[in-house]
Amino acid sequence: MKLVACIVSFVLVTATSAFGEQYPHVQLVFGYVPFDQSCERWRNTKIEPQWYEELKTKIKAFQDYWDQEAPMLLATTIAAINKPFRYKEMVATLTLCPIQSMSRPLLINIRPFLDGPTQQQPRPLFLFSALVFHELLHTYVIGARPQGTSALLERYKSEEPIVKNHLHLMAVMKMVYLKLGREEQLKQIIEKDSAIDNPAYRRAWQIVNDIAGHHAFVQELMQ
Repeated sequence: MKLVACIVSFVLVTATSAFGEQYPHVQLVFGYVPFDQSCERWRNTKIEPQWYEELKTKIKAFQDYWDQEAPMLLATTIAAINKPFRYKEMVATLTLCPIQSMSRPLLINIRPFLDGPTQQQPRPLFLFSALVFHELLHTYVIGARPQGTSALLERYKSEEPIVKNHLHLMAVMKMVYLKLGREEQLKQIIEKDSAIDNPAYRRAWQIVNDIAGHHAFVQELMQ
């Protein structure tokens, strides 16, 4: 199964490369220290100086890891949906501020992946690439859904906005990880999302996994 997934992935990446990259190059940057310093005040938190130093020493490793993952995750998305990403270049700002990562502006909370803030128990790097992928998919789904219409979202119109905003996204994530033969990673991603304080993520995965199924949402993006 893993061998088949690797072969499929290689074909997908090769095909995408042959036609030119249709997904964005994402540059990871860190340097906007005033934002993080002001975060200490309005979040009533402490960002230790050594955490800044750790991030500076590891940012290249994060970039290298993402650059390896991007062709797999993003090219598989494009090959399945048959629609390109809208941007060719994107900048993802890494922050030590304990806030939720977001897609616009593209802001990634890097704290869970560093030794210092986690007391030497950082999350594995595949969860970092999943987080970046998640935020990129917010932008991708908006562009892929025809004229913003969705019969499925109409069906779930009574759900909270954050639930509705993640249904197509999580369906694409599930499709991609299954195509790549990464079932265990997908399981851990779902467990992490379902364990956070916001129950909306748990509800969105419930709909995608157990109620509507991910295929329906993916098919809607392909129209």
